[in-house]
Amino acid sequence: MNLPTTVEYPLIAIGDLHGRVEWLNKLIARLEQLPEWPSARLVFLGDLVDRTDTVKQLVTRVMELIAAKPGSTCVMGNHDLALVNAAALHDRPASEYWVKRYGGAYDHKWTFRSYLDGHSPDYLPAGKWTEELQRLKAAMPAEHREFLAKLPWMVEATGHIFLHNGLSPELDCPPSVQLECLRRKVWDRGVVNPRFGTTTDRLFTPEYPVWIGADRKLSANPLPIAGKVQITGHEKVPKPDANAVRIRIDTSGGVAEPLTGCLLRGPAEPPVFMFSNG
Repeated sequence: MNLPTTVEYPLIAIGDLHGRVEWLNKLIARLEQLPEWPSARLVFLGDLVDRTDTVKQLVTRVMELIAAKPGSTCVMGNHDLALVNAAALHDRPASEYWVKRYGGAYDHKWTFRSYLDGHSPDYLPAGKWTEELQRLKAAMPAEHREFLAKLPWMVEATGHIFLHNGLSPELDCPPSVQLECLRRKVWDRGVVNPRFGTTTDRLFTPEYPVWIGADRKLSANPLPIAGKVQITGHEKVPKPDANAVRIRIDTSGGVAEPLTGCLLRGPAEPPVFMFSNG
């Protein structure tokens, strides 16, 4: 499945899902009542995996919705990035950084249980975790592996950009360069040039772009970009949080409803929020 990286209005952005297919279906049922629904494109903001044992069903459902509404798409979330690189879904060698981090810092067991019929992974004896990741990859349908591995880092519309976290003021490069890096999936210290002494400089991780999640504060305070509003997830908020720079819609975090959809009728139109629980 080739996902577009530019989209046309009307658009509906949907926040972090974390396997919650039942919440997605409830939200879609409400969105279908909108007069814009027949022509609307969907943009999913990533984090499809982990936290719930219906990840497999959720990924299938997202792919179905994208196929049913041409021009729809999905961006990479940090949980998706972790899984792709730890389990080598891209068919390159697994990342040692992500093998360790996915095992220690992510709610991964639910993804295993979804694809492996309730099986939870083991870490011991030594080497068992790597075997478990290989087993997970083998159990995932090829179309799921390809879909997750090829998720773009950003999607663009005339007046909005869609990404999981946000642009960074701690990089010594303008928004235009950050956007080009996102388009090309480039995260290189020599290109993005973290400002000396900043958190991004001190904690720079070559395999974890700040735009996808490494710097959590970017969700609330991203670097502004002229003429574009950033639509993001990543950080759970109690209700949609919108200003002139960004709109944050991760109201569930895969933990509790509501799941939020954000209707954008045009580049300068105000957002309209819809919720899975009414």
